[in-house]
Amino acid sequence: MEPHHDKEKGAILRFMGTEYSNADLDLDTLVTKIGVSRTKINDILKAELGFTFSTYLNKLRLTEAARLLSDKEDANVAEIAYSVGYKNVSYFNKLFKEEYGCTPKIFKHLYDK
Repeated sequence: MEPHHDKEKGAILRFMGTEYSNADLDLDTLVTKIGVSRTKINDILKAELGFTFSTYLNKLRLTEAARLLSDKEDANVAEIAYSVGYKNVSYFNKLFKEEYGCTPKIFKHLYDK
């Protein structure tokens, strides 16, 4: 039974790790692509990482956004928001500030120095 659980966990994490930048990625897409129920996906993510699907997806996206903001001198906040899977820049700014304690623009400014 455990190897099957590990296989499902691996499939979930691999798919989310490669598809997080797809703005249309949602739990139903994941269910369809890997054939695991919504409840089981959230149970696995909660048990393994302590996050629901949505929370983990946002963590992946925000981590990549922070990396891009700190690595790219000419980084544009809106372009980065779109490139990591957000359709709405205001929502991205709100989540980024909740995660990192400052706006993406301030975060970038701190890394540019």
